[in-house]
Amino acid sequence: MQRFDGRTVWVTGASSGIGLAVARRVAEEGGTVVCTARTQRRLDEAVASLPGTGHLALAFDAANEDATDIAAARLRSEGRTLHAAVMCAGQHSLRPLQMLKAAHLDESLAANVRSAMLCTKMAVKLASREGCSIVWLSSAGALAGNTGEAAYAASKGALLSASRSLATELASRGIRVNAVAPGVVETPMSECWLGQLTLAQREAVRSRHLLGFGCDEDVAAAIAFLASDDARWITGTCLTVDGGLTCH
Repeated sequence: MQRFDGRTVWVTGASSGIGLAVARRVAEEGGTVVCTARTQRRLDEAVASLPGTGHLALAFDAANEDATDIAAARLRSEGRTLHAAVMCAGQHSLRPLQMLKAAHLDESLAANVRSAMLCTKMAVKLASREGCSIVWLSSAGALAGNTGEAAYAASKGALLSASRSLATELASRGIRVNAVAPGVVETPMSECWLGQLTLAQREAVRSRHLLGFGCDEDVAAAIAFLASDDARWITGTCLTVDGGLTCH
């Protein structure tokens, strides 16, 4: 398939994990990818690994308003028009209630919600007149309770609510807004918190997924669908990609 031939797709959090898998999938399908994350070196390595040409590595903090405005101005000056934007930048942490502080809440909301909202505002400014698809990365943790994930789940649940509101607000401009809610996917980020568990606890988490843990390509395939014209009549919804975690 070449669903992104002649199209530009912006991916945040593109230096690793699901974001990098999305960038690779889009590039493989003929798209030009604007890859952003906070570290230029890792972004340069990510872009160098992509097939095709014309990709861009642009490092900035997606949760910083001034930084997003500067990035938007640069892309506009280069004449880059977006046909899709995928918000994969984010943060995950395990922290029981009694260890939770206000700073932890602020950190989670900034990394997962503020970044998505600010970058969506940026994407709308650069959206193609033909329309644009925006995909947010939520989590199955927003749909099913898990011990120690209250702050994380709150932020990912906020994305589900806000994406429906923005889908309503932006539909008249031909901009679709959807979310994907993955279960546990084996990425460097998930390994950080899975590594805090005992072997028995880790296997208990795995066993809750009827199809086992996923890989980043599983989620990237779902995101590519929502970002493409194959999903042109879909907006304001959440696609759960969780190996059966939330169905029982």
